[in-house]
Amino acid sequence: MGRSALSILAESDSSATFVACDRLKESVDAAVALDPSRIVGWVGDVLADTLPLDGVDVVLNLAGPFFVASDAVARAAMTRGISYVDVGDDIECTDAILALHEEAERAGVTLVTGAGLSPGVSNWMAGKLLDDHPEADGVQVAWVVHETDPGGLAPLRHMLHMAVSPCPVLRDGRWENSPGFVSSTAGRYRFPEPMGEVEAYDTAHPEPRTLSRHYPQLKYANCKGALLPQWANQAFSTLGQIGFGYTDVKVDVGGVQVEPAEFLWRLMWERYSRRPARERHAATAVLVQVLRGVEVLGALAISDDEVMARGTGLGAASAVTTLLETGAPAGAFGPEVLRHDRALALFEELAVREGGYRQGVVAMKPATAA
Repeated sequence: MGRSALSILAESDSSATFVACDRLKESVDAAVALDPSRIVGWVGDVLADTLPLDGVDVVLNLAGPFFVASDAVARAAMTRGISYVDVGDDIECTDAILALHEEAERAGVTLVTGAGLSPGVSNWMAGKLLDDHPEADGVQVAWVVHETDPGGLAPLRHMLHMAVSPCPVLRDGRWENSPGFVSSTAGRYRFPEPMGEVEAYDTAHPEPRTLSRHYPQLKYANCKGALLPQWANQAFSTLGQIGFGYTDVKVDVGGVQVEPAEFLWRLMWERYSRRPARERHAATAVLVQVLRGVEVLGALAISDDEVMARGTGLGAASAVTTLLETGAPAGAFGPEVLRHDRALALFEELAVREGGYRQGVVAMKPATAA
């Protein structure tokens, strides 16, 4: 996701220079290789070491998994008077950044959390819909992903963590905690073709928290998600609950302390590498509905035939560019603080350049909420 965002930003602004930071030298080298004349690398622990922030206008943080809830990078940026954006998609991260609001106000710095795809583009679609339907008092977000391979360890840890984390749901103006990825929270949603109708479940994404904070008229806010193929939802739920979703547990294996999620990640990659070559297939989609009670007043959706990393990179690049172009008040916010008209237009413009999200932001026919 970091390399995706960096590549998009570097291509969209030929005058900008970048510092790519990562704890792994190979990741930094790959980032620098995108454009060695404008990208310099730094190897270190972004949560513990002093970051190279001289001359920096915006810090974009993509160091996951975000549920570790560290605000170290945001604090480092704030101390230097530098704007900050992240793509955090865990509620722990969101709450940690929002807790810095008063400090950021005093420092005159803007901190934006959750500015990727979902959250991120989903929030901007909600903003547009709420402008179009001022009578709305509810927002429903739903996302679907189908990845081509096991991906990185951080996204896997995030998925497993969501299976054991309470999901924040605003219902009748009050907060409830709902279990993640269980059938009792299922709803069916229609996405753009060829995806069609998909069953999705409550997830611990932070859209409900930041949307309700920015739009106080909301009495309902919820985010559901789904993995494809469908059986993967129950599989991740079960794996998370039996122990793979907990990061405070390590197991001794031959004298080596191993995190359960890392064992699972290595196992998945080993099995994947042994499979015969097959046609590559990926899918990502996000749907946002605004409601009055249970009536759906309007809905927008985006879809892509690529893994979620591309959409997250596009969302992050759109957020950074919008912040630099239009500014935002000092404080700590969700992505709603950015002008959604400009951010969505940038997302569509950059997506065309990247060959993704070819249908753009699509208006979906309203239907009764699931």
